[in-house]
Amino acid sequence: MIKIKKNILTKSSFKKLNDIMASNYFPWYEKDMINPFDKTGYGYFTHYLYLENKINSAFYEEIIPEFLKKLKVKKLIRARLNLYPKTMKTVEHAYHVDYKFNHTSAVFFVNDNNGYLFLKKPFKKIKPEGNKIVVFDGHHEHASSSCTDRISRIVLNLNYEL
Repeated sequence: MIKIKKNILTKSSFKKLNDIMASNYFPWYEKDMINPFDKTGYGYFTHYLYLENKINSAFYEEIIPEFLKKLKVKKLIRARLNLYPKTMKTVEHAYHVDYKFNHTSAVFFVNDNNGYLFLKKPFKKIKPEGNKIVVFDGHHEHASSSCTDRISRIVLNLNYEL
């Protein structure tokens, strides 16, 4: 199961999300590796909105409820924003799964850029476009890449049960 939907948020909700993250008051936290399988040597920045069965951010209420409603989420497992800085050459990250148990994964693209989301089997290369979401079975191995045409590649990653 792979579903792709453009314009999942209203224009005003999408603008609000971008304004929140562009604020001088939005905290990003450095991670020194993309995932445990990645050997590129690159890191990224993240902001956990929901983790370990609890709200983990003051920004949760401004960002997550609309996604939960639109995706018909019964139980949220994790919600985080990821910011991958621009690189001079495209860097492809390692394939992985977020969790080994049954769940659904969603990747929401916050901005347009030339980085990609890769799904391994069946292989699919998905171009990031702002306000587009990709929903897939959490058992699908997936990977991302950096971008070279924008200052950063920003996504919202959701893991949940239907």
